[in-house]
Amino acid sequence: MKKIRILTFVLCLLLLLQCAAPGFATEATEESAAETEEQLPETDGVRYPTGLEAPPELIEYSFPPADEDFRIRAKATALIELNSHTIVYAQELDRQVYPASLTKIMTCMLALEHGNLDDILTVSETALQNLSEYGSTAGLLEGEQISLRELLYCIMVSSANEGCNVVAEYIAGSTDGFVAMMNEKAAALGMRGTHYANAHGLHNSEHYTTVRDLAVLATWAWQNPQFREFSTTTVHTVPATNKSGERTLTTTNYLTSTDTYGRYYYEKASGVKTGFTTPAGGCLISTATDGDLSFMSIVCGCEQLIDNDGKDLDMRFIETRNLFDYGFETFHYVQVLTDTAMLGQPVVLYAKGRKNVVVHAKDNATVLLPRYCEPEDISMRIQYDSASPLEAPLAEGQRVGTVTAMYDSIPLVTSELVTMTKVEREDELAPTSENGGGTGESLLSELLRYWYLTVPLLLMLLLLILLLIVRAVNVHKEKKRRQRRRRRNG
Repeated sequence: MKKIRILTFVLCLLLLLQCAAPGFATEATEESAAETEEQLPETDGVRYPTGLEAPPELIEYSFPPADEDFRIRAKATALIELNSHTIVYAQELDRQVYPASLTKIMTCMLALEHGNLDDILTVSETALQNLSEYGSTAGLLEGEQISLRELLYCIMVSSANEGCNVVAEYIAGSTDGFVAMMNEKAAALGMRGTHYANAHGLHNSEHYTTVRDLAVLATWAWQNPQFREFSTTTVHTVPATNKSGERTLTTTNYLTSTDTYGRYYYEKASGVKTGFTTPAGGCLISTATDGDLSFMSIVCGCEQLIDNDGKDLDMRFIETRNLFDYGFETFHYVQVLTDTAMLGQPVVLYAKGRKNVVVHAKDNATVLLPRYCEPEDISMRIQYDSASPLEAPLAEGQRVGTVTAMYDSIPLVTSELVTMTKVEREDELAPTSENGGGTGESLLSELLRYWYLTVPLLLMLLLLILLLIVRAVNVHKEKKRRQRRRRRNG
């Protein structure tokens, strides 16, 4: 009887261990998940190609604004996040507007594409004709000789109108020929709402564009390091020429400099170009960077107002600052895909050993999201390449489908779905009644797969059999004793 009590105690202990096993497995899984959790990767700013190729197509944001009452006082506007190439805020994107001196972005880019910065250009008489006496100028004189490099500083820093005509004649032989090139380039970039009539942007009813097209133009130009040099310079000294002494140029973009109007200065801002005519109103394209966010703002048709002190308020600078503040306060980058997170364990037919394989995203991916989006709102949509089950063999990292991170019904980013490990094929297919084989090998593999369940159960079965044997032996012995007692008593 003492042996039976000991065996009963061992059996109870095994049952307790069996109940605890799932808890251990859960804890291990949670620890593994904690180990694989990664911090969002830090970026070193916007990465740009060095050529003149067209940028990726702009993505128009599909989430509602964080503040429904937020409005910019302009005829048309856009705010673009440059890392993701996404328009995150827009008003009247396709409204026809006059670009004024924002035109000079195209003029500068064609000069960089077709000219040589070290070439010396001569200011012609025709380059100084048909210009407004109130327009921006660098004071270039007829017969003056100046390099294309210095001329582009004049155009982009102090917005020299006559400089644009000099560039046009140098590149195309005439202003009309250059305007034709401008329109050809606009068409090539997909600027379907744009038509140019001159190289400088002085008012002409046939000289118009849209904010959507300006976004395409400006993001294309901003790729180019030389353009960024010209468009972000705030003060530049032009060396003396054959007709003039040194000239000191000061930027017309008051967001980027305290030298003229410190009241508009925005420390995160850089570049790009201002514009103004009475029909166009105030126009400005500028950029700003803070951490891993880089924005480009475009405003057209801003008014000139008067503040409470009777001073002029140039609303293109004020509204651009409002756009930048909105962007930095509203958006951030969130990692929604990681290449270490398990996304499923699909069944694999004819697999040797384990009958499943872990699948995960091939790539890590971060996306731009409003700060009001919660992590639990992000779901994964998995699509396998075939409706049929997976079949062995499978290589490690083999594509089996795609995974898309979703916010509500909005797809955010898609990556290939790949296998975590390789899966070998069985040496022989599962036996059938035709070859008389059994299922012993597959049964053994299943038992080994769930060892944490089967081993305790097998031990329990062995103990139960042992108990039954001991009981049978004891019953047999007791029966023999009874028989001996009867014979003695009989």
